[in-house]
Amino acid sequence: MAFTDPAWHASVGDVLSKRDVPAAVTLISVGYNAIRSVGPALGGIIVASFGPLTAFAMATLGYVALLWTVRRGSWKVRSSLLPREPMSTEIHDGVRFTACLRKSRQQSRAELSLWPGEHLHARVAPSGCSRSVGGGPIAYGTLMAGFGTGAFFAGLCNNFLRRIISQERLITLSCLVCAACCLSLALTSSLPLAVMVLALGGAAWVITWTGLDVSVQLSSPRWVGGRTLSIYDALSYGGIAAGSWVWGMVAQDYSLPLALEGSAVALLLVAATGLLLLSANGRSLTRSFGIQRAGACPRSEAAKRAHCVKIEYSIPEKKVEVFL
Repeated sequence: MAFTDPAWHASVGDVLSKRDVPAAVTLISVGYNAIRSVGPALGGIIVASFGPLTAFAMATLGYVALLWTVRRGSWKVRSSLLPREPMSTEIHDGVRFTACLRKSRQQSRAELSLWPGEHLHARVAPSGCSRSVGGGPIAYGTLMAGFGTGAFFAGLCNNFLRRIISQERLITLSCLVCAACCLSLALTSSLPLAVMVLALGGAAWVITWTGLDVSVQLSSPRWVGGRTLSIYDALSYGGIAAGSWVWGMVAQDYSLPLALEGSAVALLLVAATGLLLLSANGRSLTRSFGIQRAGACPRSEAAKRAHCVKIEYSIPEKKVEVFL
């Protein structure tokens, strides 16, 4: 995953123009969650009927289709004429560039707090709830299908939501929804209710994931895009690893409801501090996307690599559209 995810995400910017990136990332997420809506339910049936060995064998064969698709890919990627730099230099430049972006630091801090809670209700909660409602693999698959269905429909509405609500507010709202999801799962033993709650959690998950992914993609020029996406993935999955360990220990040593309640409290704190961690200007993210597309400061590839330059503009409110 660590090797493939940044490469897959960075390839979107190579294949498509910048203004098409938000729609492409959303489409990828919708496709992924459409499969995840059906896959866990089918997986539960396969495990219950034929055992886990058959399920793992079929999952392995599924990668053959992926490899075949990559082999048939005919997209053309523009390559730099400059020689490759040492890996240590490349990593240093990528970290230094990311550190220069105030927005990236804000998002990273939000990710480190947000993802552990989301991972809890995305993985631990269905597993525990499937036992608490008296079900087995099929119940678990049903719960995961509910999560994927909510994510699927949220993906379809994502572009519309981003037009009426700023990304910063969407992230804060997602934290509140995830907190409500965790708290509801801690208090219910009803399978239908748990499925509906997880559907809301899935919707919040996909809105946050696609929003942060698009933000990182559009905030980074192509020469450093793969590296900023790698740092974004490292922070996201690092948060998942830490959160999985902490909340897993709480669930094991105490109880799953207590872990869910603790996660809800943590997510509420993230929502409360989100106004401080993220930009107070509700339209700042949209405006920065517009500046990126405008290409107001063309520079050679060599100059981009040699320096990390940040240009800020102070534009009166009534002239923002003209400036963009």
